[in-house]
Amino acid sequence: MRTSSTIGFAVDEADRPRLDHLAEVFGQGNRSAFLRVAMRVMERYERAHRLARIQAYGAERLAESGYTIEDFPDLVAKAVADPSYEATARADLVVAEISRRAKPVLRGPSEEGEWLRDAYAEWREES
Repeated sequence: MRTSSTIGFAVDEADRPRLDHLAEVFGQGNRSAFLRVAMRVMERYERAHRLARIQAYGAERLAESGYTIEDFPDLVAKAVADPSYEATARADLVVAEISRRAKPVLRGPSEEGEWLRDAYAEWREES
């Protein structure tokens, strides 16, 4: 059962026709329904940006590491052989970078730190 409360926010008069149009298209005329749809879309947008930041972080690490695309099969094989969380995270990020045709970055577990573990955990949770 959905419980709801009314909250207020202002919309510029010039934007009102846009809001009404979007509410009609995505919420069957119901602004609250439209807002729920818009929140889901924006959450996906946020996750995509977070993943892009993780991928950019990986690309920077690759540039610093000296690894090349040819190194990936061996690196992934080593990561699969080592079931540690850091190794798994590095392998998944390598695959994500390959799919973007960018060069991923790998660092040793001691350099990964909490940032990578947290970012990876959030990404896996939301995927």
